Amino acid sequence: MKRPNPLSISFSIGLVLFSLNMLSQQNDKVWFDGLGRSYFARDAIGETEVVDTVSTKNSSNGYNLLDLNTHINPLENIEIFAQLRIRNTFGSFFGSGTSIDVRQLRAKGTIKNKVRFSIGDIFLKQSRFTLYNSNEDLFSQDESLFKSYRDIIDYENFYTDNRWRLQGLQTDFSFDFDRLIRTLEFDFFITRPSGSTQLTNSTYSSDVLLSGGSVVSKLNKEITLSGNYVNFFEVPSSGTTNISVRNPVYMMKLRHSKQVGNFKLNQKIQGGFSERHWLHSNLSGSLEDSTSNYLRGMFFEWSSELIKSDSSFNLLVGYRYVDPNFRSAAAQTRRLNLSTETANTIYPNFTNQGLIRPTSLFDLLTDPQLYNQELSSKLMYFNPAYANVLSYGDATPNRIGFFLKLNSYTKDQWLSLNLNSGFFKEVIGQGTAEKRNFALVKGNLKVNVQPLLNWEKELSLSFGSANEITLRSGDSLANLSLYTHQMNLFLNAEMLKKLFIQVKLRQLAANGNEFLTFRDDYGTINNFMLTNFNFSDRLISAGVFYEISKTVYANIQYNWWGMSFADQSYPSFKYQRLLFILSVKL
Repeated sequence: MKRPNPLSISFSIGLVLFSLNMLSQQNDKVWFDGLGRSYFARDAIGETEVVDTVSTKNSSNGYNLLDLNTHINPLENIEIFAQLRIRNTFGSFFGSGTSIDVRQLRAKGTIKNKVRFSIGDIFLKQSRFTLYNSNEDLFSQDESLFKSYRDIIDYENFYTDNRWRLQGLQTDFSFDFDRLIRTLEFDFFITRPSGSTQLTNSTYSSDVLLSGGSVVSKLNKEITLSGNYVNFFEVPSSGTTNISVRNPVYMMKLRHSKQVGNFKLNQKIQGGFSERHWLHSNLSGSLEDSTSNYLRGMFFEWSSELIKSDSSFNLLVGYRYVDPNFRSAAAQTRRLNLSTETANTIYPNFTNQGLIRPTSLFDLLTDPQLYNQELSSKLMYFNPAYANVLSYGDATPNRIGFFLKLNSYTKDQWLSLNLNSGFFKEVIGQGTAEKRNFALVKGNLKVNVQPLLNWEKELSLSFGSANEITLRSGDSLANLSLYTHQMNLFLNAEMLKKLFIQVKLRQLAANGNEFLTFRDDYGTINNFMLTNFNFSDRLISAGVFYEISKTVYANIQYNWWGMSFADQSYPSFKYQRLLFILSVKL
């Protein structure tokens, strides 16, 4: 039997989506959109200094998938949404290797044109301290860098606009006034981030719920006052364990906006506090008054932002204090799950000794399995070499300091500059009275030659750099120093209309030492381990990118990636990959 051609299958997916789109135009109550993707990768071991006869020299994998979004409007103000995924692994025939799943399901609508609601899969975001999905470690400020990989990571993990995808009920409504205040907006939700699961033959964990709400009031043209509340908690009666977490967070924010000539000045003051403890229940299931591991912490932030009317210049400066005991599960949960239970998908082991391959830049960019979609009640493990200054986003506890952000581009956009920096210090020391000092500087410079020389075809060069410094003085036990530097280089040249030759480079170097922290089930630090870092991590890519339309593109690229270690006792590794992606979005 003739093996199916990936390109012909991709064309069929696009034809199906086009047909559904034409059909939807004929029926106002039912309409369709979706996404189709063909993915093929061939991985191979590069030149090795250490013998590896256990791993396969090369391997290939790939799939076709179709996400069909069905929108049904039984009434004018009601919509039912379902996303059906059909996925077929390359090399599978007669239905084997094909899976069909309901990926999303949601109903939303408006009651009497006043109260909006959503039930099912919803995407929620409040603030960076209460409910927020922070960007991954060493996030690049150039969105076009490794776009094909990034699109897959974000799409597969539902990362949209720093929102967490949760299942539950949300409702919002608003009021307008003609005196005292102008508007008053309310937003409430209750979700279940995770359900009860079996731990042993006789024990079950409890349901985890996240509830909260927001109130926003526009007092006048310049002043806005808002408040947020979230509570991450467990329902003891839904499981058999005798402890249940409680983590409410409260915050208020005051914003003042004023037009000053060609600039808009925004000033914000926000602050709040959190509580976290565990309730204990007796054998009958009733809650006792006793609590354990009680923590109470606060945060405060001030910022001032200057924005030019044409958005060509944006400068933000601010000051932030986050208490060591501040805990906010919905804001401090990390995207990257780098726990020891998470293994790399591509060549997880190497050498004849079967060493576990460390997670590299390539894995962070290409492996959706490393990313997290569930909220965590305690601070998750992280690798200091990839993110040590703000390991849990802006809500990282035990930080005090200043930050600055700058975005600017010329009128014809031939030159653009992005800068993100921060200088922080620990509020209290960890394991010692001495405190760590942190510095973070990220920047990206992009030059577009097309408007500069009035060329018809696009030609751009982008250079990015990210630097993190961690220092702590003291005796030989407390002293530490860690420096990490990431460099990005991206050349994008249009050869034919919408056909681009692209060359990309990302490199990370880490040098120094830092203490890894280990926490118990309550999130309390119970041990430190001194770890030395001295390695270089790199990913080089060259290929062709064809932008068929704004929603359809094809990309073929070749990757060279690996890590080199200064410690000769730990072997370096090199790998290669040939990648093809066809993405169709309607």
